[in-house]
Amino acid sequence: MPLPDGVDRVQALGASATSPNCFRVPAAATPTGQRQVRDFGALPDDAHDDTDAIQHALDTLRAGQTLVFSPGRYLISRSLRVRNPGITITGAGATIHATNPDNQALVIEADGTTVSSLTFTAVTDVRRHAAWHSRIVVAADIPGGYRPVYNTVIRNNRIVNAGAPGTSTANSASGGGILLLRANGFLVANNTVVRTLADGIHVSSASKNGRILNNVVRETGDDMIGVVSYTSSTRPISPATVLSSWNTRVDSYLVRNVLIAGNQLGGQYWGRGISVVGGQRITISRNTIDNVPLAAGVFVAREAGYQTFGVENVLIESNLIRNVQNMSPPYDYRNKFATASRAGHGAVEIQAGLFEDEAANPSFRELVSVRNVLMRGNVVDRATYSGARAGVNLVQTVTLTDSSGRLVQRNVVAGDVHNVGFASGQFNNVIAYNTPGSVAIRVPSVELSTHGVYCTGNHRDGAVYQPSVCKQAVEPAASGAPLNCSPEGLLLQ
Repeated sequence: MPLPDGVDRVQALGASATSPNCFRVPAAATPTGQRQVRDFGALPDDAHDDTDAIQHALDTLRAGQTLVFSPGRYLISRSLRVRNPGITITGAGATIHATNPDNQALVIEADGTTVSSLTFTAVTDVRRHAAWHSRIVVAADIPGGYRPVYNTVIRNNRIVNAGAPGTSTANSASGGGILLLRANGFLVANNTVVRTLADGIHVSSASKNGRILNNVVRETGDDMIGVVSYTSSTRPISPATVLSSWNTRVDSYLVRNVLIAGNQLGGQYWGRGISVVGGQRITISRNTIDNVPLAAGVFVAREAGYQTFGVENVLIESNLIRNVQNMSPPYDYRNKFATASRAGHGAVEIQAGLFEDEAANPSFRELVSVRNVLMRGNVVDRATYSGARAGVNLVQTVTLTDSSGRLVQRNVVAGDVHNVGFASGQFNNVIAYNTPGSVAIRVPSVELSTHGVYCTGNHRDGAVYQPSVCKQAVEPAASGAPLNCSPEGLLLQ
């Protein structure tokens, strides 16, 4: 069946996104010039461990200099750290191959770093969760305090598997592909990320003022692009404790002001397409999300089990979202998809969950609500459950491991979702699986459906679509990410 006319328009919009000038960090006047990594003893394709030589080179370079890798394969047995600010690391045709599944990252700790045109491969075994289990990481002082790292550019790199399924090189990272923790002012553009065991690109720990543009992410073991903001590094934590230090926690953990645009995503065997689980001022625009087998194409939520922040001011605009929970992934590591159940999400899922003690606190309940979300000008094609779903009646029990290592069971109830809108959308071939009436926009929450959502200009299979739940008269105030730059090209703080 041919796709609707709007599909070509959305794909063209996605292809037109470009890297913004405001992330071109000026180089220092001196010293300048290129340095070759081979001059420090790192030689490609010689089957020798190059970790010490590459680290020595990184520690030697000064602001304005570029470290160049000649084509070929370099072996590292532990993570590399970029400690000196203002340097560029590049190497068209060069591959950095990590041989240790437990320690394999290029960790960017210094301001003004650019990493470009490199290929990253790895030996992996099981999914791991520490920062150094990802391949490119922006984080300082790990595993400690994570001070901010400013003005980072990660572009034109490839994070890919080096071998066939069943081998130790079937995946590209023990954790995520690109991980940003307290990154302030970042550009992640034109990278290819394939077969990571966790998220393809993950943004957390108060990262802000960044753009994720024109990347290709495929066949990952979790969300293809994830924005996640935890209210605490330890769980469970009481709402009173969080409220007593709210402003400090916002500064330490809340992700803000991020543009996610022009990315081509699809075919992971677990997780969501693009997720915003706790975040503020986020724009999701002109992306193509194709084949999300188990969950939502776009997921906007407050998750109780992880005790995240709520979500405020999200614009989901001009995306193509198709084949949601109706196909199998092209790659299924250790049969994880085959043994899982589909989540029943909408192609765009907007929800909030709270622990019972959190729900009983009115101030906390509002602060972690999901609010001011606008879905505008999107094409949703071939979704099994619904085109969009907002306000889910959550009733479940989750098991957490507390700070003492004990298992704790907590009951989850629905949180607040309000001021949600759907404008100028095209919903086609939405099956609404096992649901009488087959709707494209579903609002199961009694509270939200009573108040209503905002709708205008939507179509389903070519016909005007205005369901009865469309009662809100005013469009949500969802402007998304306002990214501003100074005349010098640096991000304004």
